[in-house]
Amino acid sequence: MGTLLVRGITFEGQHGATAAERSLAWRFEVDVELEADLSRASQSDALADTHDYASICRTVVEIGTGRPYHLLEALGQALLDALAERHPGTAVRLEVRKLAPPHCAGRPAWTAVRLHRPAGAARQG
Repeated sequence: MGTLLVRGITFEGQHGATAAERSLAWRFEVDVELEADLSRASQSDALADTHDYASICRTVVEIGTGRPYHLLEALGQALLDALAERHPGTAVRLEVRKLAPPHCAGRPAWTAVRLHRPAGAARQG
């Protein structure tokens, strides 16, 4: 087993708790970890035997720039579901961050949610 890591995937999306928030584009950043059997790829050195980083990034950006979500939890779950579906047999961990979130005292750099799905686990909700 091994872990593929993709850090700092960025996109702009219209996700937010209020209609006013969703009317604007906000910056988001996502970190993804796929835990998988990497032995075949380690031996073959062939892209076809592993999980393509470009595919992981494309999935995150596609979901992140798609339909708006009210909560980071829902956006994170949509990302988790899509990655698990497109990369079967893997455990998926991710963190999705909303950069410079509005309406927060103290002006935090970001707010985030971390989610995890073990390999072979059923889709949530």
